[in-house]
Amino acid sequence: PELARKLLSAANDGAVAACLGLTLPQRIRVRNDALMQAAQELVTDGATTWQAAQRLAQAVRRFELALLPALQAGQDLPLTPHESALWRAYQVSGARPLRSPRKLYSLLLLY
Repeated sequence: PELARKLLSAANDGAVAACLGLTLPQRIRVRNDALMQAAQELVTDGATTWQAAQRLAQAVRRFELALLPALQAGQDLPLTPHESALWRAYQVSGARPLRSPRKLYSLLLLY
């Protein structure tokens, strides 16, 4: 009953992860999976891994400037599939967002 109450009051995926007791490596994996999904949505033309990382970094910058403040304020905005994936990545608590093309490239190479 207590866990159910906590889960029902969780405001986002990060809060759900905290309720479920996910470790930091597990939360990082959740963040990385969301970033990978965003990259897959952005790259449908056979771009190289480096080009995909650059596109993802650009999408992250746009997301942070245009959408993130409103979403964090609780606004319900229509999101594209890659924006939804980025929003899930940003909701994971304790896992820093990846922004640079170099770090995103390293992530894309792992998957």
